[in-house]
Amino acid sequence: MKKKNITAIGIALMILIITAGCGSNKNSDNESGVTDEAAIVLSNEESTANTEDAASEESSVTPRIYEKHIADYNSYDELIEDIKNFLDVMGESDTDTFFDRAEQYEWFTFCMWQDLNNDSFGYLQVDIDGDGVDELLLGTAGSEENPNDAYIDNMYTIRDGKVDPVFESYSERECYELCEDGVVKYDFNFPPMPYGVEYYRCKAGNLDLIEGIHYEFEWSDDVFQNHFYYYDSSLQNRELTEKEYDEMNEELEHKYNRPKFQLHPFKD
Repeated sequence: MKKKNITAIGIALMILIITAGCGSNKNSDNESGVTDEAAIVLSNEESTANTEDAASEESSVTPRIYEKHIADYNSYDELIEDIKNFLDVMGESDTDTFFDRAEQYEWFTFCMWQDLNNDSFGYLQVDIDGDGVDELLLGTAGSEENPNDAYIDNMYTIRDGKVDPVFESYSERECYELCEDGVVKYDFNFPPMPYGVEYYRCKAGNLDLIEGIHYEFEWSDDVFQNHFYYYDSSLQNRELTEKEYDEMNEELEHKYNRPKFQLHPFKD
């Protein structure tokens, strides 16, 4: 009986020491004297406050608001007038100010910026696809030797009373050219692949693929290989030899002729 009592007392003393030690650790971790429950409440309050501050800061940032989308124009005249205003801004301010203004327009492109710097940048309204609705062409006139040649970068049509893009050049790696009979030529060059040219029929403001050629390259087993293809509206590739590809490219160049356009310069 005595042995059991000593054992019981020893166990009780050990529990007391362990409990005291735990209490000492809690106090050392929380020197401010704040209880754990209170610390949790304060932590939650700080987290909520930080979240609210972040939300407040985020809401104070002015979002980029575009002044106009292409679909906001009801007529070509409105679009032409804004482009003329661009030319005025560019002539009266520095480049940064101009681009700050240009960013307000979703339709403004790098190619258009290049054209704006060209005195021969102009426009023309003409029915390209013969549907009775004029398209609006934007581009630059040709050389002095061939002033009626025009390089068209952007083409728009009117659908449901709104200006609608048919095509727009966005980078130097792609290029559109207008051919006769409502045909549009599209050159593309997006390394590492593919490279090629495609021809489309413009119809009621849409571009339907007629035919095209492109080539891709690959590096396999330490061997550099080119692959050449021809395809039509069925989108079924027919593989070509390099010689066949060159011959086909030459054939297409002569198959679709470029019309003569005389643009109206914006700076007149």
